[in-house]
Amino acid sequence: MKNILWICGRLPTPLFTGDALYSAGLLKALAQTNEAAITLVGTRRTDEPVGDILSLPNTICVDVPPARSSGLRSLLSPLPRDAFNLSTPELLRSLAQLLQQNWDWIVIDHAYSAGPLSAILQNRKRASICYISHNAEGAIRPRIASSFNNPLRRTLMRLDAEKYRRLENWILQSADAVTCISAEDASYFERFSKHVHIAPPIYLGSVRPARQIQSDCPRSLLLLGSFEWGAKQRNLELIVESLLPALQRNGVTLNVVGTVPPHFRDRFSRFSPFLSFHGRVDDVSPFVASSRGGLVPDLLGGGFKLKVLDYAFQRLPIFGLRNALAGTTVTEQSAMFPADDLDSLAETITRNIDDLAALNRNQDSLFELLSARFGLEAGTRYLSKVFL
Repeated sequence: MKNILWICGRLPTPLFTGDALYSAGLLKALAQTNEAAITLVGTRRTDEPVGDILSLPNTICVDVPPARSSGLRSLLSPLPRDAFNLSTPELLRSLAQLLQQNWDWIVIDHAYSAGPLSAILQNRKRASICYISHNAEGAIRPRIASSFNNPLRRTLMRLDAEKYRRLENWILQSADAVTCISAEDASYFERFSKHVHIAPPIYLGSVRPARQIQSDCPRSLLLLGSFEWGAKQRNLELIVESLLPALQRNGVTLNVVGTVPPHFRDRFSRFSPFLSFHGRVDDVSPFVASSRGGLVPDLLGGGFKLKVLDYAFQRLPIFGLRNALAGTTVTEQSAMFPADDLDSLAETITRNIDDLAALNRNQDSLFELLSARFGLEAGTRYLSKVFL
């Protein structure tokens, strides 16, 4: 049995964000092989202890209190803001004790978990190091920074993006194995590492029974997400400004489910009732049942969008931007309604929103395609090639 120390700056619970969902899927797939003993260490996302995390076999969790914002102190550090904040004294003390043990693998889950990289390298003994990437940070963060209109915000984001690029390069140079979500990310990482493996996301949610979209289903679309990060809010701003005028003219409603700051909701109140913000919910099934499609319209940020899986396994047709659908194949996209830009996406939506035959055909095909590639059994095969 392989002994694995899994360093996760933010522990993957609760499962409300993409990074938590991706990490949780990988952990579950590896744990169920029964060939790995995993010790997971990281900061909690809330003040509540995590308890029996994910109910995984052969897995223990060392959790420390959540990170607090450093304010401007991170500007003086060579680390990006997230990595600086997550390298709390409590985490560093716990990690120092764990590094006294012998490990077969040490996993750095996400670049923001690499604040203690120097200590990890000094105390790894014979352990191999695996970097679990969530995005190609060196590629996407400069683009995100450039999208901000505020000059000061843009400058600070560019500085942080450069810190992320340097930290990511250091991890890639140190790692014995690198995993990434998509072929697009793999082509980027292969410039820096010879040991890159693709580990697609693993769907952990519920699976909706087969359904047919009928004419009495509201002419509504669903947008799932968490919009607390500045880049996510900028994405949502661009989406609303570009899509809502066309949706409003054609009588199509957009329901946004996920945390959105109050000031953002107030800013776009003029689009009511065709734009509704519902906050975080425990059960999305009522929104799925009353929607004719799910949106994947992200302009900023790379990597695989986990809401693709949420929509597909809930049997909801997908309308999305081709660039935002990275990590899906040409065949899978043929079972979606893709577009090249937001103007084209608005046209695609209005042209197909009432084509019930096409909506039902696509959601059935996409469910079958993604079930074969993103289930737990497939994830176990991917990770066994890396660790076992």
